[in-house]
Amino acid sequence: MKDSLPRAAGYCRVSMREQVDGHSLEAQETNIREYAARQGWEVTRIYTDAGISAKRGSHRPALETLLEDARAHRFDIVIVDKIDRFYRHLGGLLNALERLNTWGVAFASVQEQLDFSTHWGKLTLTVLGILAEIYLDNLRQETRKGKLQRARKGLWNGNIPFGYCRGVCSRCTDPNGPGYCPDYGGPDKGDGSVPVPHPVERIGVERAFAWYASGEHSDGSITELLNSLKVHLPDGSVLPLRRKGTRGQSTPGPFTRESVRGMLTRIFYTGKVPYYSLDEHGKSRKRKGPQAIFPGRHLPLVDEDTFERVQQLRAARAIRGKRKTGTPIRTYPLTGILHCGYCGAVMRGCGGKQRLYRDYSRAERVVRCPQPSLKADAIEAQVVALLRRVLQNVPREQQEALQAQREALEARWQRARELYLLGEISYERYEAEKYRYETSISPLSNQNSSANIVSTLSGVLCDAHTWETTLPGEQKRLLQLALEAVFVRDNAIVAVQPKVAFLPLMGWGGNCGPDGNFLFQ
Repeated sequence: MKDSLPRAAGYCRVSMREQVDGHSLEAQETNIREYAARQGWEVTRIYTDAGISAKRGSHRPALETLLEDARAHRFDIVIVDKIDRFYRHLGGLLNALERLNTWGVAFASVQEQLDFSTHWGKLTLTVLGILAEIYLDNLRQETRKGKLQRARKGLWNGNIPFGYCRGVCSRCTDPNGPGYCPDYGGPDKGDGSVPVPHPVERIGVERAFAWYASGEHSDGSITELLNSLKVHLPDGSVLPLRRKGTRGQSTPGPFTRESVRGMLTRIFYTGKVPYYSLDEHGKSRKRKGPQAIFPGRHLPLVDEDTFERVQQLRAARAIRGKRKTGTPIRTYPLTGILHCGYCGAVMRGCGGKQRLYRDYSRAERVVRCPQPSLKADAIEAQVVALLRRVLQNVPREQQEALQAQREALEARWQRARELYLLGEISYERYEAEKYRYETSISPLSNQNSSANIVSTLSGVLCDAHTWETTLPGEQKRLLQLALEAVFVRDNAIVAVQPKVAFLPLMGWGGNCGPDGNFLFQ
């Protein structure tokens, strides 16, 4: 027997969710101290992890300190209120108990009232550990299902992204609310379930995408521009733009390249909600991309065309970053479309001192073909000129009527969004306008319709500057709307195989051959 009382150390823990639900660290500590007093033990220290889960792989500073002190023999017994306060998975629990036993430190649980030094106590401990682990696995599954269901409903999971807020202005707790937002303390814009555009932050999002889409800025230069941006408010005051920050984690402050990079790749700004799968620890697998994308209930800050252009620019720059310095990127929008008029093989782009298209079968020494390599600039110009001639023969009235119809629908939808933000129309009315817009614009936006192909191609192809500044990936997509294949012999186009929807527009002078291709002299 020892002359002094056995020294006991208590361990308390609550997760973030349990804190919200009202679980008390004080209650755990009280139970531990009362239990120790009944056993005649002296509590020398209470170790506490607040707002931290006990799942596998979680970092708990207080528990790590407790184990270090146990190894140093600073106490004789570890007391917890319940076993799941210590560990929720069996492997970690048994490993920790084995370490304590090796160091000669006992373990006790108040609620279970078990002596874990006996055989029956060890068996019971194993069963309780398995139940705790099953509970955590079930909770993880329920969390996955809950997040997926929220995404299906068009609702966001996690912290509200920069550019949006909860819209409950009368009781706002947003980091960029009090003393920053001009709407703080005013009428609510929603019930808090659907994010609404933040009157100041949305400007930063819109500017960032516009700057990057221009092709003249990078993540670094946009970071500098945002950090120097001053926002002029309706009352005449001027605010410096700043990041939102995260409650309990970080405070509002300057932008970083990482925050700008995250902003420019967030599809949420287009009015959509991505769902990311979770790993075994319940963490989001964002690096692998969204598992599914659903229509959101929030208003978009960026149109889809701008978002896609930014992603294409980023992809092109990523490829450029992998090339040697000074080596230009070679792009070939006719790859997959251009065919040899002699042997029919696909012609593919190849780079050297200049951009070229080469007969694939000839390059691979499959056949002997007289088709020479083609200068990319020259043959691409021929194809573009051919399509321009076709489009110029389409009646102007047809194009203008289609464009006017699209513009009227866009204007009405834009007005509806503005009225909803101002609180002048209800959410039900907004949803009705959204449905009307989507059902009306869908036929006009169907890329397989001749009318839409004319509208899409005319706006880009018929303007030389617009076509030259269009990204290579977008150029290829536009060419593929109209053309299935283009056949060349030597340096001239000899036949064209149009897409079915583009076929009615090809009757301007070409002769249709027996295989359905349009032949040219």
